[in-house]
Amino acid sequence: MTVITKLTALLICAPVIYLLICLLLIYWPIQKKTDVENFNYASLSKSAERVGVGQEQWIALRDGSQLFTRVYESKASATLVLLHGSGAESRYLSRIASSLASAGLFRVVTPDLRGHGRNAGRRGDIDYIGQLEHDIEDVLTHLQTKYAGSKIVLGGHSSGGGLALRYVGSGLGKQPSALLLFSPYLGHDAPSVKPDSGGWVTVALKRIIGLSMLNKVGISGFNHLDVLSFNRPEAWNDALQLPGYSYRMMVNFSPNDYLEDIASIAVPTLVLVGEKDESFYPEQFKPLFDASEADTEVHIVSDANHMNIIDNSQSFEYLSAWYKAAIQPPADALSIHMK
Repeated sequence: MTVITKLTALLICAPVIYLLICLLLIYWPIQKKTDVENFNYASLSKSAERVGVGQEQWIALRDGSQLFTRVYESKASATLVLLHGSGAESRYLSRIASSLASAGLFRVVTPDLRGHGRNAGRRGDIDYIGQLEHDIEDVLTHLQTKYAGSKIVLGGHSSGGGLALRYVGSGLGKQPSALLLFSPYLGHDAPSVKPDSGGWVTVALKRIIGLSMLNKVGISGFNHLDVLSFNRPEAWNDALQLPGYSYRMMVNFSPNDYLEDIASIAVPTLVLVGEKDESFYPEQFKPLFDASEADTEVHIVSDANHMNIIDNSQSFEYLSAWYKAAIQPPADALSIHMK
């Protein structure tokens, strides 16, 4: 066999071998964990007390589907779109949304993101990577029309914060006037993230590697497969919580490139992270967000953890001060107290 023949055979076999390796990784058995200690969920019971406060509404999206949202009306001139974290839906944001609205800081809109909560369709999955950004743009467009002249602030908690950052970095036409991030997830490779997000997720790493390899050569037909399992205690589980995410949901529900996304921030930004956050290293956030040339504040909230960072009186004080400085003109500054 000549050298040319050998090289030809190798070139023919290489793609087949590549695909076989990908398939082996994709269908490698996934071992799920049980009874994993992660978050302190106690603050959720307080949020549950205010579930009925928001007005339930549906927003039309570009693909013809409807997105479930809760709207907390207020005399405020600014509107905050607050995105929930991974595997959840907007109910747990009810307490902070009610407090911000009643204090006159923001009219608050808390959507259940596509594939989550009350929405129809496949749970834990989307149609394509980038669809969540398109949904957010549709929500912002709707709100800018409905509340003409209102400043629109985009915010999020945990992975919702990472998604808000991803949206700003996407450069889509409808951009917010400011950014509010509670303990934002910056991606698995960010120095702020603890292993497995502090025990919150079980990661099918081999499957993710295999799917990433396929996507690099333009094969996306397996992106519906699950790659994340959430380690949520049964006591905090119900029909609206998700057990896991598909590959495309996982990729879409985090920053595209956290360094580039942070560098692209061009609006006032507030980042709050708990001193006792179970998923993240709080001291890592300020060095990362210092890369932004925008007016960006980062505060570590004393004694706060990953879940109660959104229902913390010190968080509210930081938020109130930021609101007066960055959102509301000085002449209209309000005296605000935690409800």
